[in-house]
Amino acid sequence: MSNIIKMINPSKLDYDNIGTDLWGDPVIKDLRSAGDVAQESGARFESITHDILNNCNSGRYEITKKPYYENHWKLGNREGDFFILSENRKIHIECKQLGNAESHFDKLSHCLLNLIMGCYGKEYWLVYDYNREMRNKTKIYKLIARCQDVKEQVAIQGITFELIHIDDLPEHLKKI
Repeated sequence: MSNIIKMINPSKLDYDNIGTDLWGDPVIKDLRSAGDVAQESGARFESITHDILNNCNSGRYEITKKPYYENHWKLGNREGDFFILSENRKIHIECKQLGNAESHFDKLSHCLLNLIMGCYGKEYWLVYDYNREMRNKTKIYKLIARCQDVKEQVAIQGITFELIHIDDLPEHLKKI
C-alpha cells in the first residue's frame, strides 16, 4: 500500500480526516473535501426548502422527507428530497443548490431522465438556487430553456413538471 499522506502538502491535509487502516497505518478517510462542501450546501438548501414548505402550509398538505422512489435504472429505495400529499395532488420535489453551476450542474440530467421515465410520479417540482453573483449565467439560462422543453415533452405523458426557483416556491405552494 502506498502512503500518499507523505506525498501531500501538509497545508492541504485535514487532520480530522486521517484515520488508520486495518493494519494501523495512517490513511486519508476521504479525499472528496470539495464534495463534502457541496453535500453540506445541498443539505442546507434542503433544510431551507423544508422551512418554506412548513411555513406555507396551513394544513393543506402533508410533507414527507426523504421519500423513496425507483430510478430510471430500476433501482428501488432511492431517496428523494420531499413528497407533498394534498387532497388531490401528489408532488415529488427534488432540491438542487447549483452554486456556480459547475460539476453538480451536470447531475441535473439524471433528475430529468428520472422525470422523463416517470420515476417521480405524475407531478414533479425541481426547486433550485444558484450563486446569483456569478458573472456568466449561461448555464442557468440553458437549464431554464431545457426544462421548458422537457415540461412540454412530459406533458404528453400526463406528467406535470415545474422548474421552480426557491424565491418562487411560496407562490407555487399557495396553489396547492
